[in-house]
Amino acid sequence: MKRGKKVIQSFFLQDVLHLICLKITRKGEMFLRKQLKIYYNIYLSGLFLVVFGIVIVLSSSAGYAITENQNPFIYLFKHILGLFLAGIFLIFFERLGIEKFKKLITPLFILSIILLIIPVVTGNLRWIRIGILSFQPSELIKLTFLLYLSNYLTAIKKKGKINNIKSLILPSISLLIITILLQLQKDLGTFLIILFLFFLLLYIAGFPRKYLLSMVSAGVVLFSILIFIFPYRIERIKIFVNSILNPEKVYTSKGYYQIKQSKIALGSGGIFGEGVGIGKGKLRFLPEAHTDYVFAVIGEEMGFIGCMVVVFLFGLLIFSSLELAIRLKDIFEKFIVLGISSLIGSQFLMHVYVVLNLIPSKGTTLPFFSAGTSSLFVNLIALGILLHIAKRRCADIFEEEI
Repeated sequence: MKRGKKVIQSFFLQDVLHLICLKITRKGEMFLRKQLKIYYNIYLSGLFLVVFGIVIVLSSSAGYAITENQNPFIYLFKHILGLFLAGIFLIFFERLGIEKFKKLITPLFILSIILLIIPVVTGNLRWIRIGILSFQPSELIKLTFLLYLSNYLTAIKKKGKINNIKSLILPSISLLIITILLQLQKDLGTFLIILFLFFLLLYIAGFPRKYLLSMVSAGVVLFSILIFIFPYRIERIKIFVNSILNPEKVYTSKGYYQIKQSKIALGSGGIFGEGVGIGKGKLRFLPEAHTDYVFAVIGEEMGFIGCMVVVFLFGLLIFSSLELAIRLKDIFEKFIVLGISSLIGSQFLMHVYVVLNLIPSKGTTLPFFSAGTSSLFVNLIALGILLHIAKRRCADIFEEEI
């Protein structure tokens, strides 16, 4: 394995690839080239999303920062800080390796739950604030819960206990604790994503369908309860339904301001957009333009073409990750890759659907584009884990063939 890893470190040297192909079979060459293509797709789509995101963060947040009497580059600084911190973690992860990292998953999950408690205790709603810096633990819990559940399901699947309903008591209790903490912070969007990942991984693991359907039904009931116990959520649903049934009200009645401004921003961009930095929606017309509605800013400043580029990059990242998962032999790695691709994909779809007024507003950020250290930090770590696993797969193929 060490020999394979040393060779695969030089991904961008075509001569190295050629030398490898001389030593392996034709079938092995085909597998390796296909795996390298998957790696390149994940790497390049992730790279372009990060670079593209830096430009959009600066454009969407500078005006807002000025109106708040802050440095116009403050959100860009925080965004780059998230990039730097994620880089440090990924260097550590790369040196540690995924096998040793498994031992740290449960402690990291417990730590993320503790961090999730802090905003409830301090009364800062969803944030841990230290000076000018702030961190949102709910972003971290998405990834750590995914890693914890993947590790747990791998263990019980190897023991042949996946059909035993009792084996899910511990992760179900963990999910319940997370749900309570998230609702104390009035965060329904994160709860939905975590619940989706929970059921998805159970399905992939081969959990009996009769039990799974019962749990999904219980999840739907719980979701309904969480909506009806908070009046403001009922009001959001009413506004959303009315905006669909009576579209003219969006532009003539009060209460539809955010929906109206989002549509105006998207419509103003046309095919090619008004130009980066020139959009007007972000100038306090469109609330949360730099976070929850940043896709509308992309549409206004880069037009339909810019939106399609973003959709293409996310699609390339997600479908390449799914293709990687299909080729993986290790159950744990398969769970992680499927989970991470679903995590990024669900956040992307929820954000875009909210901006397009296809679902009620939930306050979901757009990965790599929304301003904020927490979101970028977590999504970059997720991307780094995908790349690490893709590289390991290349090394495995090389080792098998020589």
